[in-house]
Amino acid sequence: MGKLTFLPAGKSVKTRPGQLVTSAAQAARVVIPQRCGGHASCLMCRIVLESGRLSEPTPLERRKMPEEDLRKGIRLACQAKTTGQDCTVRIPESRWKSVVRAALESQRDQEEEW
Repeated sequence: MGKLTFLPAGKSVKTRPGQLVTSAAQAARVVIPQRCGGHASCLMCRIVLESGRLSEPTPLERRKMPEEDLRKGIRLACQAKTTGQDCTVRIPESRWKSVVRAALESQRDQEEEW
């Protein structure tokens, strides 16, 4: 058994070898966006492997993901499986969420200037 940690939430869950990252996320109550039901067609469930090891990319994942992304540790959570070793993955912030966060921070900075 290994431990899978999700960033930025900081939540961890024990996993068994071969468990899908999406399944582990669900057990940890961590939301990984997806709308294709795990068929690697929406590409919304991208994660970044920060440390540790996940399974090798599946043939479907290799077809869908640029090789450069795979080399950088960017994977699809609906295809990546745990290996029984401890690892940490980062769930990237959505573009929309980052735009809203930046706008709120800007507004807060302006209010502090008053």
